[in-house]
Amino acid sequence: MEPVFKEQKEAGVGVVIRDYFGNFIVGLSKKFQYPLGAIEIEAKAFESSLEFAKDMGIRDFVLEGDSHNVVHALSGNSHAVSTIAALIYGMQVTSFEFQNVLFSHVRRNSNRPAHQLAKTCFRHLWFSIWIEESPCFLVQALLHDVSIAFNY
Repeated sequence: MEPVFKEQKEAGVGVVIRDYFGNFIVGLSKKFQYPLGAIEIEAKAFESSLEFAKDMGIRDFVLEGDSHNVVHALSGNSHAVSTIAALIYGMQVTSFEFQNVLFSHVRRNSNRPAHQLAKTCFRHLWFSIWIEESPCFLVQALLHDVSIAFNY
């Protein structure tokens, strides 16, 4: 997810890693120098997610995002646009370092927790990490997301 902070010439991404039951494990918010186009920011969000999962020792996961183009390119179902082709290739190579990685597209409204983390970049330094305990501003979005996923 990628809020763009035009005045600061920065863009932010948010990463939420949860277990199979939807429980929060870790979260990340990270800034990038702007200007990047929307597709480039989405690709950087996926790259940040892969790097973060690797750093946290997570080996088996589903990487969700709301960009059809990036998900389909990472899955090998389509070619990446030229501006992100090298980034996609690098992520595909990196994904072989994991036990199992699936790339999945979700609707933007199903990506709310990551979007909220991305917004926090505006108030923080270049990156922030939350481990085991989700930040208070994220609790409601996580509960909503889990209730939709499990049809509660």
